[in-house]
Amino acid sequence: MKTRKKWLRKTTAICTAALLGTAVIPSTAFAADDYASIEKNAWAEEVKNMASSYAASIEESQALVSGMQSDISLKIEDSGRSLLGFVAPFDISWLNDITLANTVSFTDGKEGLLMKVLLNDNQICSLEYYLDPESQDVYMRIPELSDKYFKTNLKEAADQQASNIESDIEELTPDDTDVDIPTDNFASAYSDSISLSASLMSDLSSALPEASVIEALLDKYGSMLFDNLTEGESSQETLTAGDISQDCTVYEGQISSADAVKTATELLEAAKSDSDIESILNTWNDKLSSGENLYESFTTAVDKGLNALKDTDTSDSEDSYLSTKIWVDENGRIAGRALEIQEGDTTTPILTWQMPENGSDFGYLLTIASDDINTYSLSGSGQIDGDKLNGTYELSLADSISAIIEVKDYDTVSAKEGNLNGNYKITFPSSDTDNEDDYYSSILENFALVLDLNSEKDSGSVALSIENAGSTLGTLSITGGAGEAVEIPDLASLKDVYDANNNDDMNAYAATLDFTSIMDNLSKAGVPDEVITYILSGGSATEDSSDTEASENSETSDNTSDGSDTDAAA
Repeated sequence: MKTRKKWLRKTTAICTAALLGTAVIPSTAFAADDYASIEKNAWAEEVKNMASSYAASIEESQALVSGMQSDISLKIEDSGRSLLGFVAPFDISWLNDITLANTVSFTDGKEGLLMKVLLNDNQICSLEYYLDPESQDVYMRIPELSDKYFKTNLKEAADQQASNIESDIEELTPDDTDVDIPTDNFASAYSDSISLSASLMSDLSSALPEASVIEALLDKYGSMLFDNLTEGESSQETLTAGDISQDCTVYEGQISSADAVKTATELLEAAKSDSDIESILNTWNDKLSSGENLYESFTTAVDKGLNALKDTDTSDSEDSYLSTKIWVDENGRIAGRALEIQEGDTTTPILTWQMPENGSDFGYLLTIASDDINTYSLSGSGQIDGDKLNGTYELSLADSISAIIEVKDYDTVSAKEGNLNGNYKITFPSSDTDNEDDYYSSILENFALVLDLNSEKDSGSVALSIENAGSTLGTLSITGGAGEAVEIPDLASLKDVYDANNNDDMNAYAATLDFTSIMDNLSKAGVPDEVITYILSGGSATEDSSDTEASENSETSDNTSDGSDTDAAA
């Protein structure tokens, strides 16, 4: 029976993924009286929203390619400094914030990155990074240390990594001659991905398909998922989650292993002859440096898939199937979904999502069965006032509450446009059981995580804070938006470039390093001299000074002892 369950889960994975995708935001079912029609209508509406978001993101991304700014910042509060003071090897009362400010742009097929390291709002150093996808060479420079560049080759690095993997495999399996891992493909695949990424970023509009093509493909293949299922019986049911109940009509679709194989076969056959897919792959193929034909590789993989499906055993289709149910309210809104494996009289739940509404109030339940024993669940309730959702949820594993999530001002409209806005506070309740995990639970219950999301058309930010007893210890923030273009030098004309893979070159480069500027910048940021020494010495300064001090004390003690003995003898 377990084997059948695993097989069913594999053969219906595509269907499950599609259903999960439409379950994120409640969708409208429109007028229909059977499962397949309702799902197709809901999927078509969802595809329109996805295509619209895709078109907007391409336009926004193309604008950002000419210059994008992103900052990663860690801010330490008083409570955080006090806590870190117990474990830090030196005084950190001077530490307020650390920031990595990054500017990225793509020009003429080349990538430029300028990273600045700031401490307490003072710039300490910077890193220049330039990538030439055609040669796979990366040039880097840290101006505060040296005016010289050093470089490495990504393809050579990938080749070396593949060689290391092969050596490791040979050491682990010296007597096994059947082990054949195609590590030679790692480097070429990595090289192709670098070239393709750079080409895509340089001109997204020409490299990526239009929104209308994406909409047509998603609508076509998404609808095919519901063509071969068997309609189950419809019924009336009161859907309840939290304290909220709502009368709904339940519709069911049944997908047997034979149905899944038939659907997968039709999908692959349609994809193999799809001119839109061929056009997309040929466009990407033109962007690659290798001679591989992406469309030929795709059709070859499709043929292998079709051959595998021909040999699939579907003899259990009569008594085993995937049951997928939806609850539709009086307004045509899909208010719930359920996926179950039915084997004879045995029902095995996979996923349940329910969101009944009563006016502005709603209940919520999401359960996912990871195996035959453990079930993850997210349950709660709240209100939707205008476009903003507020609610409280409990995250549980096997009926044991692991975390409580409080959601504030989640924007349901901007979420449909692909922009996430809202605040999440996660707390950890104490454990009710007596086991070894109670110790960790007692520690976690004093802390809270606060996640704040803000996103607009061409900018966004994420802030994660840690609180203890109501006080903020620190906040990690990531922001992004439009920025200035990075000026990329003529890489071919750079002089005095040191090869990072050549020991002689790197020794020569090391001779050019000067730490004076960085030390001065650290002092301006308020870092004590002893901490600067500790950092630049790689953390050995404290030990060295301790050893020196101990040695000096020992010598002083010996001298004092010798003097005392002399006096005594006299």
